[in-house]
Amino acid sequence: MREKQSEFEKRGVALACVVQGTAEEAARFCGRHGVESLCIPDPNKESYRALGLGRASLWELILPSDDLKRRRAEAKAAGCSNKLEGARQKHSDIFQLSGAALVAERGTILWLHRSKHTGDLPSADGLLEIVGKFVPARA
Repeated sequence: MREKQSEFEKRGVALACVVQGTAEEAARFCGRHGVESLCIPDPNKESYRALGLGRASLWELILPSDDLKRRRAEAKAAGCSNKLEGARQKHSDIFQLSGAALVAERGTILWLHRSKHTGDLPSADGLLEIVGKFVPARA
């Protein structure tokens, strides 16, 4: 996402990252991943429940999908690595599936993606395409 951040900003879209942790844990995570601008701590995972985000099974973690293998390889090639310290945090739930949402300034959800498995996330380019359907390009 960080490599496309300027393209989102050109459309007036602020990227936010909701993190399963305290403000301190979230700040560490977001700092590591270059998304410090809007990092939202959610140690009780209230937003995950409110958005209806599911949980993975043990088998999905042991036998990752091809999508997840591909995403891990892409992340590694981009210089990112999995840090087990995050999984050991008090508020971390390694089974929690993620999602993505386009939310208007006043909180209306314009678009929502609920991951069906651990590797199921839209790409940055896919998200830019979604944004284009809802947010007109600036002149």
